Amino acid sequence: MRPGIAALAVVLCCGCNAQLSGNLDPSVGGITTPDASPAPTADAQVTPLCTSRSVYLNFDGQTLTKGPSDATHNLASWMTISPGTAPPYRLGAANRNALIAAITDGVRTQLSQFPITVTTARPLPGTSYVMIVFGGVRGDVGSNFGGGVNTLDCGDTRPNDLAWISDNVPAPQAAINTAIGAIGFGLGLTATTDPKDCMCSWDNGCQRDNTVPCKLGSPIARDPTANQLCPDLTPQDEVAAFRTAFCH
Repeated sequence: MRPGIAALAVVLCCGCNAQLSGNLDPSVGGITTPDASPAPTADAQVTPLCTSRSVYLNFDGQTLTKGPSDATHNLASWMTISPGTAPPYRLGAANRNALIAAITDGVRTQLSQFPITVTTARPLPGTSYVMIVFGGVRGDVGSNFGGGVNTLDCGDTRPNDLAWISDNVPAPQAAINTAIGAIGFGLGLTATTDPKDCMCSWDNGCQRDNTVPCKLGSPIARDPTANQLCPDLTPQDEVAAFRTAFCH
């Protein structure tokens, strides 16, 4: 992503927040809007069948540095400190392995309409991936929000987004829904007002229903009153956005 306007979870205002159930906030850190970056060269290789970008769920702990968001280099533009370290997810919990398995399986299931690879092992160098780091609390990583954070990338200009989700987000379903929303936020999708939609609560007043798997609207109206918005306020097709981002 191009340099974002630091804030939290989505761009236009610093300290804006989106509420999840239990007052947990999955908002992100800054907005990135499209710039005049050079287009890919004609000989750039395109891998079919949604293998051009994967989703990496990192439960093992990770040191992060503030900088233009890039999962391949552990850089996050939303950080307020540098460096910061997320400890391993729910370290010491008796049911830790079961929770990790449930979250991983849930993310895979909710993205199963796309042949997107969801992995708990870091992808090979030279590949693009979204990394979601699970573990710790906001102070560990310098997040302005207590539940989760990512940077809004209007136009999806940077493929290697890096998001973080707190130990405090109820697992597994709320953590799964937050992860799907974090991915969407990094694709330039903004908040909706449907409690069952995955983008509900991303820096607006929507209270997401975390008792069920969230859905991706196709299409669905954006919330024009959300604190962080991309220039295009027309209805967003969330299914098409995921397919375009991962399947080209």
